[in-house]
Amino acid sequence: MLRNRIRRVPVTVRGTHYIHEYLVLPDVCAVIAEVPEGIVLVEQFRPALGRRILELPAGRLRRGEEPVQGARRELAEETGYQAGEMRLVSRFYPSVGLSRHKVHLYYTVNPTPGETHWDPTEEIVVKIVPVSEVPNLLIEGRAADAKTHLGLVYFLNARGWIMQKGRWRPTELAREFNKRNTGSFQ
Repeated sequence: MLRNRIRRVPVTVRGTHYIHEYLVLPDVCAVIAEVPEGIVLVEQFRPALGRRILELPAGRLRRGEEPVQGARRELAEETGYQAGEMRLVSRFYPSVGLSRHKVHLYYTVNPTPGETHWDPTEEIVVKIVPVSEVPNLLIEGRAADAKTHLGLVYFLNARGWIMQKGRWRPTELAREFNKRNTGSFQ
């Protein structure tokens, strides 16, 4: 399966020659979806870890698919939610020593609920996590994959939460957001 996805390139570092191997993988899209009750996450089994983990809705882009369209598709397939406006939060390489694929991270607020359309290999539980619980997910390692962890950190920072002395703390901005309970990640 991976045989055709492994690339070998010659590299020279300070006079030492070697062959570096990396995986050729498709780009990925992920979505921070905020609803009035909190953040939409999915829980699914990951064979490489041997356990279920919480993640942002995400998936591989199809050949020729625009990242924003892939993000809409994955959100709908995995959670049933249909996104309105989608805002690009970031693009990043999750593991440059292993692969050169990118994650395209988007944000949407108040998506409309609908029907899921899981792949035959997916068994997903959709969970809504209150914003006040998101820091615990990060600290306890319950949202530990790179795209989810980084996406939730972006979300908390935009909502006014800061990491201080090893703990996530809401600033006055975060307290104001919580009072208004509006979705306005910027």
